Amino acid sequence: MASSSAFDPGATPEDIFTITGNATTNVYVLRMGISTVQTTAGSSAWYIAKRSTPNLTGTSAARTAVPLLSTGSAASATILQYTASPGTDGTLIGNLWSGYVASPDVASATLPGNGIVVDFQSLLGQPVALLSTSEVLGWNFNNAAKPAGLLVLAWVQWAESSKT
Repeated sequence: MASSSAFDPGATPEDIFTITGNATTNVYVLRMGISTVQTTAGSSAWYIAKRSTPNLTGTSAARTAVPLLSTGSAASATILQYTASPGTDGTLIGNLWSGYVASPDVASATLPGNGIVVDFQSLLGQPVALLSTSEVLGWNFNNAAKPAGLLVLAWVQWAESSKT
């Protein structure tokens, strides 16, 4: 698993938190989650986008992959948190999920209902496969104007298996 820190995703966010496949293992994304707060309570449309080529540029920071089993192998997938949208988005295959995420004001952030978990096994009957370094899955804000004071927390859970 990997999670973000609380962060400001930039002025008109696109991909803000991504997982990218790799050359040595097949990556199977099981679940992704997101929660937000902003200056004035509201809700915003969010998407989970799948891309066939990686994003270029932007301002990102790698997030630490944390194994669920202490004796497990180190993860090979790359997790990035973006505070400035990629200058060039990777090629969009399509959105696997879309929905509105409730966003309380900062003072009410502990109220129930804040956050969404997308379980691909329940939704699609299988995890989402990322089979190469070109395949990317990420939380996306669709280049919309960001609400004032928006802060995001995001996470992803996945499994990896050796390529055969």
